[in-house]
Amino acid sequence: MLSKTVLRNFTIALSIVLVLELFNPRAIFGQNTATLKFSNTPAGVSTRYIGAVEGNINFDIKDLQDLGVNTYRIYGGMSRWEPEDDDGKYGWPSIDQIKANPQIINWAHWDKIMTDPPYGSDYSWSGEPGTVWRGSARTIFTALKQANIRPVVTIRNVDGDWKPSWALQLNPPRTQEDWNEWWEHVFATVYWLNVRNDYRIDDWEIHNEPDYRINGWGGTQADYFELVKVAKDAIDFAYKTYLPDRTYRIHGPKTVGGSNWPVYAFREIPNYFNAVNFHNYDADISNYTRKVRGWMQGTPLANAQVWMGEWGSYTVSYNNLSLALSSIENLIRGSQPGDNYIYGSHIFCLYDWGKPELAEGLLGKGGTRRVGYYALRMGIRVLQGGRSIFFPVASSSNLMAVATVDASNNVYLLAANRQPQSYTVNADISALMTAGKGTVRELSSRAMDRAIGNLNLKDGKVTFTVAGNSAVSIEFKSKN
Repeated sequence: MLSKTVLRNFTIALSIVLVLELFNPRAIFGQNTATLKFSNTPAGVSTRYIGAVEGNINFDIKDLQDLGVNTYRIYGGMSRWEPEDDDGKYGWPSIDQIKANPQIINWAHWDKIMTDPPYGSDYSWSGEPGTVWRGSARTIFTALKQANIRPVVTIRNVDGDWKPSWALQLNPPRTQEDWNEWWEHVFATVYWLNVRNDYRIDDWEIHNEPDYRINGWGGTQADYFELVKVAKDAIDFAYKTYLPDRTYRIHGPKTVGGSNWPVYAFREIPNYFNAVNFHNYDADISNYTRKVRGWMQGTPLANAQVWMGEWGSYTVSYNNLSLALSSIENLIRGSQPGDNYIYGSHIFCLYDWGKPELAEGLLGKGGTRRVGYYALRMGIRVLQGGRSIFFPVASSSNLMAVATVDASNNVYLLAANRQPQSYTVNADISALMTAGKGTVRELSSRAMDRAIGNLNLKDGKVTFTVAGNSAVSIEFKSKN
């Protein structure tokens, strides 16, 4: 028979165990198990280009290289590179005069502003001196070329601050003099970047969100279509005359998320651009992407590259973990085959745009890296580059998972879990690789895309944990 002392101690110990279990997160949510099985038949290829829209507080090629982006979107246009009429004679020279002799353009202006910009900053048009990055367009484009990062450049007459004031008279163009100025600016931008210099920029956007008046377009939809036609003529002339062996792309219609302008653009001006590009800030990008691809069917653009020129968020901080995990999920969605597929994308934006209330970037003042930065880096490591991609048969819909194989036969696995429960994952990648060591990285409140351990494949099978509200990537090196 147990003594009262022993019984009392046993009761106390049992109470402690019960209390500990009550406050154990696994006791609350449970430890779930999920299985992932991959076949050896690729669903397609992953997104080829993943990048970011610029920000005006900084430009450092080391940031872009650490992040791993292979494309970068830049806002060009008159406010940036022609804040005053480059020759001071409105409407001169004419389009025909430029075609006959491009040296009639005031190239001294272009050389100066691209190399020695106002107040020492290529971003002087977008913020107060001292708050924006100091450096030139020449520095930016030289660095991007040397790093083999593909620029996508916007050309516009008036920006979102309705500048420059002199260009308001051609917003939209109406007279021949207006069209002369617009044609000249488009041609001069392409010619300076690719003929006078060799920056290898072959992706062009005509304006930015022309369907959203706050971003500077002062005309109608029909006016915008005419703007695109004249811009196409200027770009086409530059390439056919001076760069006959080069292929270029005009991205359009560059509209806001949810817009119905694309369907009209595909109907009215399908031969004036050859890459479909729209913005999409939805929490799940696939719905609108599928809608746009549906509109493309039956048009000359049915098989065009699809780009998402802006996505992410300009209202929620990139220090928000939930947004970061959502970004990884959207990167996975963009690599799904068929109507979800995104050829290239730019998250908005890499750096802050001057004032935090205007737009917060993945990188803040002083190079501060936000959670979204690490999420994009994790997604790029697994998905970028048009790799063979594989989607698993999964036992749980709460995990979004994918695997890719690169040109060296390395296998990458990515799993995102936005549930509070953690998952023990039993993954079978034997169809892709049977033996090898994997480096595990985690994105969570405790780890920012940081290596947290190694795993060994056994007969192509591996077990790992995906904590609640986290993402895990595993890189398996091939022995070949």
